Amino acid sequence: MYSFETLDVFTTVPFGGNPLAVFPEAERIPENLYQRIAREMNLSETVFVLPGDDASHQYRFRIFTPARELDFAGHPVVGTACALAARQDAKDFSFQARLNVGIASIDVHKEGSLWKASFQVPSMPQAGPPPPEKELLAQCLSLELADLISQDPEAYSCGAPFLFVELASKEALSRCRLDLPLCEEHLINYWAPEIMPFFVEGTNIHSRMFAPRLGISEDPATGGAAAALAGYLFRKFKSEISESRWNWQIHQGYDMGRPSLIEMQMQIEKETLKGIRITGSSVPMLSGHLRPNKR
Repeated sequence: MYSFETLDVFTTVPFGGNPLAVFPEAERIPENLYQRIAREMNLSETVFVLPGDDASHQYRFRIFTPARELDFAGHPVVGTACALAARQDAKDFSFQARLNVGIASIDVHKEGSLWKASFQVPSMPQAGPPPPEKELLAQCLSLELADLISQDPEAYSCGAPFLFVELASKEALSRCRLDLPLCEEHLINYWAPEIMPFFVEGTNIHSRMFAPRLGISEDPATGGAAAALAGYLFRKFKSEISESRWNWQIHQGYDMGRPSLIEMQMQIEKETLKGIRITGSSVPMLSGHLRPNKR
């Protein structure tokens, strides 16, 4: 019998944000059950928390979607950190967790009755190969070419690759509908088949994220994409940066009825992107036990 809990992540209200399942004592669970359990939970991600492997970190996080394991994702790190802080009833809690992509330094602080977690992304954005033509990407999103800005879409990864398509209006973002057969034909073998259309409004980003290959038709909050998006934003706005820390607010999930807020900070030194920090709150929702051998 394995205990678990769920949280709504990147929100301060129940039924908002992105749901997450956390198994805080995963060392008791056979590894060959991780993927099957994640499929059973049927949430965007399920995290299995293991003890650290050495003195460099206290925990190891294994992150699974219903379809496969991920090397990096943001909302599982934030939500799991809040769940661990709640188990210790700690107002302030700092630790290191090893992800498949590297070690993340995480700070958790209690605000009122909720915990808010912030972590340094362990890997800087890496640019991917050129994506398919804009006209095709517009069709994949059921949009017109005029709904996309003139800048070409680009793909970046901080451990999980995403294809970023900047739109000309918030209204176009709401009209996005993924043409799944077209995407399967033209994007399935591309470096970043997970696609995030977004609209920039000052330092606010309005976004959606579609990842059917991961078993996620649409995601209400995607911290891994928010981190990778820093690569796109830094390249586009590099000439306008005047401060060492540039804060962004990423709004996602509104078209799904699960509004989310991801805080993303770009840390800049000598005109170089040196760090990315992702921050968000979590709401505890459910706790229970899984009985995989129950007859």
